[in-house]
Amino acid sequence: MKPHTFWTLIVAATASLDAWATEPAVPQAPASNMAPAIAPAGLPLWEAGLATGAGYVPDYPGADRYRTRGAVLPVFTYRGPVLRIDGGSIRGRLARTPDWELDLSATGAFNASNNALREGMPALDYLFGVGPQAVYKGLRTWPGQPTLHLKLRALMSTDFKHIDGRGFSLDPELRWRLRQVAGTPASLSFSLQPTWASRSLHAYFYQVNPTEATTNRPAYNARGGYLGTEAAVTLSHRPQRDLSWFVTARLMSLHGAANTGSPLLRDRSNVALGAGLVWTPWRSSSTAVD
Repeated sequence: MKPHTFWTLIVAATASLDAWATEPAVPQAPASNMAPAIAPAGLPLWEAGLATGAGYVPDYPGADRYRTRGAVLPVFTYRGPVLRIDGGSIRGRLARTPDWELDLSATGAFNASNNALREGMPALDYLFGVGPQAVYKGLRTWPGQPTLHLKLRALMSTDFKHIDGRGFSLDPELRWRLRQVAGTPASLSFSLQPTWASRSLHAYFYQVNPTEATTNRPAYNARGGYLGTEAAVTLSHRPQRDLSWFVTARLMSLHGAANTGSPLLRDRSNVALGAGLVWTPWRSSSTAVD
């Protein structure tokens, strides 16, 4: 499950909506592509197509069961002066200075059901979140042009019949990127992100009510706080105007997390792997402007 960016592998691997996989094929002036995109000159105002991807991912943070997930989905990118739709998110650029940008961003995740450890408990529904994001871009002269993303998101779950609030998460994330890795045209991106979340979200994953307790699953009262830290690496390239690809690996560490005592938190580290293709044959004749 993915309430925040540390679980973006599910979206990236199954929907191929990772922003790192959609860089322009033509060379651009040095800029931080890890920040909310300021469209380089010459990119179309909008692009549309299909994405396919697959990933091997745990059911939720700290789960000991992994699944292979895959999907084929439509994709759409819009590079307007205020509204930006790309990289699996929808952003409204609220304010911007040379070093700072304030956005509204959204994210989502797949559900998880039929987990033996959670037998007799409600399934984990689809998750989605929305909230402000402040991006610091003042490190352009550093190797990899790192950017710092400060994200606060309200989280909700749904089975497409009901919507339930799941609290909020705070996710400071450092991202940086190296171009033309090992003499190839591919780019290598890195990110490091700790996550803190409200009790409501922790309870969604780790709470065991007395009526749900069994011999091997004692009752547990979850608490809010530190959820874990994710380190990710992604290799991506756009060899053609209409086609891009990426492969990604993510390590989630839950050592020191607030609910390591929960019987539902079985593994204190999770590894997720994924790959995807994005095909965008349709685009506008007009180009984006900053």
